[in-house]
Amino acid sequence: MEAEFLRWLKTTLQLQTQTHPGIGDDCSTLVLEPHLTPVITTDSLVDQVHFDTAHQPLEQIGWKSLAVNLSDIAAMGATPSYAVVSLITPATYSLAELQTLYKGILSLAMETGTQIVGGDFNSHRGPLTIGLTVIGQASPSQLKYRFATKETDRIFITGPLGRSIEGHHLNFTPCLAEGRILASFPAVHSITDVTDGLVIDLNSILPDGLGAILDADRIPCRNPSNDPHSDIQHALFDGEDFELLFTVDSEFDIKDLTAALPRDIYEIGAVNSNNRISIKYNDNNIQQLDITGYEH
Repeated sequence: MEAEFLRWLKTTLQLQTQTHPGIGDDCSTLVLEPHLTPVITTDSLVDQVHFDTAHQPLEQIGWKSLAVNLSDIAAMGATPSYAVVSLITPATYSLAELQTLYKGILSLAMETGTQIVGGDFNSHRGPLTIGLTVIGQASPSQLKYRFATKETDRIFITGPLGRSIEGHHLNFTPCLAEGRILASFPAVHSITDVTDGLVIDLNSILPDGLGAILDADRIPCRNPSNDPHSDIQHALFDGEDFELLFTVDSEFDIKDLTAALPRDIYEIGAVNSNNRISIKYNDNNIQQLDITGYEH
């Protein structure tokens, strides 16, 4: 079956490859723009940790495996160019199951202009494991790094948070356009994507000595319930939202940024020098938050 799968894959990939000779050699060759800086990211996803093959469609799982990597590319303000895919599947998988899984990867790859240029395939008695590496490119002057956050920066998010487990974590679209636009503004100091939860990922872009205060009333919650406190807890700690979290110079006129972006953004707090992350509720009660989130 492996040989049949690889024949199908080679034929399929040739349909979406324009500047690359295709798979089948010992290594892939890449064409990179000389005036751009390459960036690289990698992620591994495992059944029963990042997805559940017993209850979730293989095509959606394939989509997610590429999407999580593209979300990292978005957080750098880069554009994806190439990807390599390593699959370790249960020995019981049929050719049709492999094709369905890969179609999810290919669908997003074609949508985002990401060329699949190689990878690896093995089967074993263990769970489905998918490893992807994505190479992107960006203008050196527009790359955004963590820890460029400044005291008094305003904190923003590109979309609602929480309850991703209800389906969002499988079918989200990486914020590639938003990332490139944000990166083009010098007033945007730092960007990250929310993968492990708002609090823990916010902490990851705060240099030593800095903290933040969040406004509970301003945090957009996905699928809100009749229990606002529960909604906020999900938004703070669930993770796998894959929205972009970013900080902006406090003196910058945000109207210029909102006019350039394809969708609304939400101001949810501010950076301070308190060396901790807190949240203010509508009764003016302020609570310090534990730096915890999604564990995987």
